[in-house]
Amino acid sequence: MPIEFNAAGGGYTLGVEEELHIVDATTGELVSKIEEIMSRLPEDLCEFVSYELFQSVLEIKTSVCQNVGEAEKQLRELRGRVNSWAAACGASLAAAGTHPFSRYKDQKITDHERYRKVIETLRWVAQREVIFGQHVHVAVPGPEEAIIAHNRLSEQAPLLLALSANSPFWQGMDTGFESTRVKIFETFPRAGMPPAFPDWESFENYVDMMVESGAMDDYTYCWWDVRPHAKIGTIELRILDTQTGLRPAIALTALTQCIVARALEEVRPHGPYDRELAMENKWRASRHGMDAAFYSPRDKTTTPARDVARDLVEQLRPHSQDLGCENELLEVLEIVEGGTGAQLQRQAYEESGDFLDVVAFLIEGTRPALAEEQS
Repeated sequence: MPIEFNAAGGGYTLGVEEELHIVDATTGELVSKIEEIMSRLPEDLCEFVSYELFQSVLEIKTSVCQNVGEAEKQLRELRGRVNSWAAACGASLAAAGTHPFSRYKDQKITDHERYRKVIETLRWVAQREVIFGQHVHVAVPGPEEAIIAHNRLSEQAPLLLALSANSPFWQGMDTGFESTRVKIFETFPRAGMPPAFPDWESFENYVDMMVESGAMDDYTYCWWDVRPHAKIGTIELRILDTQTGLRPAIALTALTQCIVARALEEVRPHGPYDRELAMENKWRASRHGMDAAFYSPRDKTTTPARDVARDLVEQLRPHSQDLGCENELLEVLEIVEGGTGAQLQRQAYEESGDFLDVVAFLIEGTRPALAEEQS
């Protein structure tokens, strides 16, 4: 059955979603307070805050933004206002890809039909999914353009993961990974690197097959790292760990928008991406973050992720100038030089050996005052 693509029009408009921890202000543990927080939110704020699978998680989301600067302004305001209402409930918000020590078995499921169905279907796989991501939507003109963006953004997904890596701790231990979150999420069906679709019809055929088989209700049950979102006319990047500070979150948003713009504006190969290579490079990114090295079969070379990032930023600068986000794009270099979220979390832990101090570090970094300074 054809999937209608609702093109938004008006260029590469943006939307950003951030999944955040709700933690007890005293113990630092994840706490099931989403219902209490949602019940207190002013009406004008409710449409920008959503439930997630667990009651200790909330999502903030921008409206459609014309540019990266507008997305930054909205996220800063949302972080600030929602933080205030969480504080009124005795909780704090923290941002990272995983919580350092809270146990997944202690988390309560949100009582919504979709979430009940996910748990009933996936059981232990879904019960472990106490993870937090940043999603970036970029509008594209039509379905075929969505597939072009899908393939080219998937090629860059390992680098985007390396830059965003912010989940070294899980269940009270250092996993040895820079992004533990993606390894947990890969146990979901229809997760991880997406199929390499040659055209929109191939995507439609895949969805038809999965629906007919009873695997899913619609394409929104495709939880890939990159996916077309036909209902709202975007390509959606889903591989990013949630960022603690607003500054890296916005830098990664600008990078995503620029990759999509280049894919659709430059004369480049528009065929499927090399999924097998991307999966290998993604493994390296999840394990080593910015210390990874990525292989390129075209050049038959293995290049440090930091050099790949620097080169990509330089290549994308003309597009960032056209989109009005050059300064935000250049902030990617701050991640390269200053460290990823995972590296900063480990530094916080090494100073005291106490995971509670890591949570305090995350709470402090998520607060809008610090986010504003970093912007």
